Amino acid sequence: MANKKLFQKLLKDYTDYNEKRHEMIKEASDALKKSKQAIFSLHRGNTKEAGTLLEETESIFKKLKRWIKKEEGLKYEGVYRAALEEYVEGQMFYNFLKGEKIDFINDIEIGYEEYLSGLCDFTGELVRKAVVLVTEGKREEIIRYKKVMEQIIEELIKFDLVGKLRQKYDEAKRNLKRMEEIFYDIKIRK
Repeated sequence: MANKKLFQKLLKDYTDYNEKRHEMIKEASDALKKSKQAIFSLHRGNTKEAGTLLEETESIFKKLKRWIKKEEGLKYEGVYRAALEEYVEGQMFYNFLKGEKIDFINDIEIGYEEYLSGLCDFTGELVRKAVVLVTEGKREEIIRYKKVMEQIIEELIKFDLVGKLRQKYDEAKRNLKRMEEIFYDIKIRK
């Protein structure tokens, strides 16, 4: 005979988790959207707006961190991890454009997978921005972009990345190749 209390407890735990999960999905989706908007703002040269959006994203993550302390499993939800990746990408891009070093992001707990994915995606933003710089005649700035991409790839080569991270790394290498082609075209046109 089955113990009804067992199933009642399991149902309650399952229902509670799913309610928290749905709240997490909404909040993490908002963080993802704000990070994407920040990146778009940076491409338009609106650093102030991007900074505000990234601060709002940080606030969301701080709230989610409190939820995760109560329910550890929430940190493994796909949308949360995707939002962290996008935030890393946006924050790295923001810091780079402000002339800051590519470094740890404080105040938010970020795992190595989200850091690595965000860094790889950041290289794509550098290529897109470099294309704009060429059209604006700011060729000298591209040298700095190329150097930071080379440093990132040089460090990532040390990892034995597999799965999704390997795909991200391969895309980062392709981004470096695109940057080298842009640089080559500039040299030829001089």
